Order: sequence, then C-alpha cells, then structure tokens
Amino acid sequence: MTGEAIVVDNVSRVFGGLKAVDGASLKLARGETVAIVGPNGAGKSTLIQLISGVDRADSGTIHVDGVRTDHLPPDRIARLGVGRSFQTSRVFPALTVWDSVLVGVQAGLIETRSGRLIDPVTESAGALLGLPFWRRRVAAQEAAAEAALKLFGDRLWPRRDQPALGLSYANRRRLEIARLLAAEPRYLLLDEPSAGMNPTETEELTHLILDLRRTHPDMGILVIEHKLSMVRRIADRVVVLNQGRVLIEDKPDHALDHPEVVEAYLGRARSGANFQDAHHG
Repeated sequence: MTGEAIVVDNVSRVFGGLKAVDGASLKLARGETVAIVGPNGAGKSTLIQLISGVDRADSGTIHVDGVRTDHLPPDRIARLGVGRSFQTSRVFPALTVWDSVLVGVQAGLIETRSGRLIDPVTESAGALLGLPFWRRRVAAQEAAAEAALKLFGDRLWPRRDQPALGLSYANRRRLEIARLLAAEPRYLLLDEPSAGMNPTETEELTHLILDLRRTHPDMGILVIEHKLSMVRRIADRVVVLNQGRVLIEDKPDHALDHPEVVEAYLGRARSGANFQDAHHG
C-alpha cells in the first residue's frame, strides 16, 4: 500500500454481535477534505476510533501513507501525523490554555515521524543545560502553539494564561482543534466539531476549515458533521454511512440529495431542498 493518504479497506467492527462498522472503505488523500455523514448510530465515530487507533478493527486494513496502522497504538499513529478530536470537548483542567496547546507538540520530543527514537540522554542534557538545539526546538514549538491559537482570532489568544477549564464550551472545542493544529498534523480528523455551537459559532468554524484548506494545502481533513449546510461548503467529497456501511460516496450536492441518503436520514422521501432545510446548521 503506497501513496500519501489514509486508506481504509473493507474494515469491520463488531460489538456484542452488532456490526458498528460493516466492511467500510474510504480514502483521504493529502490536501482534500472529506466529510462523513449519516444518521445516529451509523458507525461514523467508530470509524474514526479505528483510524486513530483508539479501537481495533475486527477485520480489514488501515494504512497511513503506506504504513499499516490497524495494529498500532494511538500514540504511534499520532506520530505518523494523524490528529483527531472527540465528540465531547476534552481539556486538561489543571492547565492554562497556553500549556494545553503546548501538550500537542510534545510527541516530537519522544520519537520522530519516521519512528526513530530520540536519545533521552542527549535530550535531557539539552533541556537541563539549555543547549542551542534545545532552545531552537522549544522556540519552534512555542511558535507553532502561538500560530494555532491565533487562528481563532480573539477567541483563544487573549485567554492564553487562563485555566482551560474556565473556557466556554465553544472555546473548549476551539482549544482542542488548536492543540491538534500545533502538532502540524498531516491528517486532521474532526468528530462533530460544531456540536453544541450556535449558528454564529458554526459559521466561524466553517470559515476556519475553509481557511485551513487554503493555508495548509497539503493537510487531509476528515470531518464527521451533522450540519449538512456546513458540509456542502467545506467538503470535496461526502461519504454517507448507514448501519455501518458506505451508502454512497460522491460530491456534496450529489451525495446529500441522493434519494437513498434522504430516506436514510428522514425515513421517507423528501425533496432535496426540504432535506437541506431540515438539517440547516
């Protein structure tokens, strides 16, 4: 398996006899944005769990840039350049906003993306003595953290010294994405990033993802999202899951207006316009 892409091939995951993911396949190439949509219980979040290594597939294979990953732990997959968010906001309550984002760049102190372990003696000496190579690395990490926070305008940067626990729900979601971006991932997996956001906040998030597509043209973005008006604006392709299977994969307008997709969401045929209105952000 070669090429710069995440490739999911015929993957299944069974929980107590129920197939949460049933022979699903998809590909996310560098530089494209793919949205996964589907009704509740379709297997969307389970699929991201499998890609990120939080859960293991019962069958099928997953590759990241040609490296088979379905048997690797989450930390090893993260160091291959895969960053993922979760359905519910997760912050470090004892850390400030600034320190929370710096957590995202610490993997580089342990192992390179090629899998080479960094010599701990050399690294410890560099940290204790403040050697030039260590200072350069810290400066680069801090610059990445600052850039990630400033992507959200005045939502996070002015609050960088405040406890992360004190942020609003929407800002916690933003902080989680900032932490991922500080690590400069090759692939960004977002699990319902607009959940709990009002229309104004959803619009800001939409613009952020569109900006990321422009400023990070080599990053692949995989988004699970229920707000289909947002999906139509950000995605190159849409993968529709239903009962763990890929129902259809196509460009947003073709996929979301397909009669089978409308029926899977609403249980009965409705016009594409009404379908859009029913799920407007």
